[in-house]
Amino acid sequence: MSLTTEELVNLKSRVKEREYEITALNAFINRDAHLSSPCVLINGYKPAGKTLVVTEFLNTLKLNHTIISCDECVSKQMLLQRCFTRIRKDGGDEEEGILASSKSDEVALTSAISDQFATFLSSLETLFYEARYYSHHVLVLDRFDQCLENCNEFISAFSKMRECSSVQNLSVVIVFSSGVPRQVVTLSNPTIEFEPYTEDQVVKIFQDAQLCQFKDTSLEQSDLSDSTKREFYNQYVKFVVDSYYSYTGSNMIILQHLIIELWDKFIEPLKTGMYSINEVVKVFKHNIDLFTNDKIISNSSVPDYKTLHDDEGEGKGEFTRSISATDEEAIGLGNVHDLPYHSKFILLAAYLASYGNQRNDLHKYSKVKVVKYKKRASTKKRQKINGTSEAHMTKDDIDSRMLTANYVDLERILAILSVIYQHSSATLNQSDKQDLLYLGDEIIDLENKKQVEKANFTLTKNIDLNLQIATLYSLGFLSKTNNSDILAARIRWKCNLDWNMAEAIAKSVNFPIADFLDDD
Repeated sequence: MSLTTEELVNLKSRVKEREYEITALNAFINRDAHLSSPCVLINGYKPAGKTLVVTEFLNTLKLNHTIISCDECVSKQMLLQRCFTRIRKDGGDEEEGILASSKSDEVALTSAISDQFATFLSSLETLFYEARYYSHHVLVLDRFDQCLENCNEFISAFSKMRECSSVQNLSVVIVFSSGVPRQVVTLSNPTIEFEPYTEDQVVKIFQDAQLCQFKDTSLEQSDLSDSTKREFYNQYVKFVVDSYYSYTGSNMIILQHLIIELWDKFIEPLKTGMYSINEVVKVFKHNIDLFTNDKIISNSSVPDYKTLHDDEGEGKGEFTRSISATDEEAIGLGNVHDLPYHSKFILLAAYLASYGNQRNDLHKYSKVKVVKYKKRASTKKRQKINGTSEAHMTKDDIDSRMLTANYVDLERILAILSVIYQHSSATLNQSDKQDLLYLGDEIIDLENKKQVEKANFTLTKNIDLNLQIATLYSLGFLSKTNNSDILAARIRWKCNLDWNMAEAIAKSVNFPIADFLDDD
């Protein structure tokens, strides 16, 4: 039987704004396997709550079910083997279910599965027969269209599984986020479309979720009622959704991240006593930058990566962004630590080429070791001409063309990359001569070989630059003038990093980027 009316009401009260989808699932998935559809297709925008609705529905229905994340499977064979293994584990209790009776044959049955669906079906038939497993089981293939190998042929195979096998108690739910493949539109599988949430629905969902709380002791122990705090939170959610919905749409992941991350900064005036909790409009105007700053939305879904070495050095488990008294945003290195070492130098070279004056390249990069001297000399010369004693540049000294990134040739980026990597990378400039000075003449010969190798060093022979440049382009760090082959002629590139990120990358590799941005 399907869910009762009372069970449906309770489920719809827990999962908001998905009444139609829940009703459709209740029509196609039944506690009785013979009354259920063999294969149900679910399609909808990526963060529209498809997996949540299916999981809550199956938990309410109290059916044995298996959820497979298909985006973690790199091949058809891995997908089929993972489905088989998880079905065996989720099939029942160890004492009386499918797990105990088939444990001895698990390795043999799993290894017999190849990338052909027939091998999976044969192993599954053997498993169900030997274990006498007749309970209704639901297999959920989540993010099926994101499997690294094209598995669309499995859709028709799962749809016809009951017709050509003895497995009659397995139903399959396949979840898509980019549309149902055209190869299966002629099949008779029921399809449930998840429409994107409207703005009012998003506001209602987050208001009911109560994602944020007043953690400050003074606010918790005050005489404020729960209804007053709840009203303040509801207004805050309305501000966030109204400000960012035009950009995020119904992307619940990004909006949830924004609501949680901006909360502490938003209630800061309440903690300091500047405003009361009833003056929510004044608090909003005071924090208007939180809802108009482009950096907040551009970095809202970018995770901060940390290494164990960073955590030990800073004594913190996470990187938290804060705004200091001078309103300068603290820049952490967590966002760039996951980049390869050579990719950081590629980005630095692209940044120097995009913002630097090409006429000064010969003076800057032909004699790298005298850059600091040139910088001091040019500063003194500028002071002498202007008749000032201040070290800051005047408005006339700034070239407006250098304020934005310019498209440059790839050859120029590679030339700058070869110079700065040869003179600044730790892999080519570290030496063990001082530590091993007394071990013999072999050390001197080794150092001489290092010097010869450094003199004849060419980065393109050691590193696959084309692959790393293509990766940086796909990540959005680099952009080009057209969308043809990235190695074709007449393509110009530019760097999309701002100064804060470029400075963070330079600090992570100990590169003095500021010395190369002076105007001679």
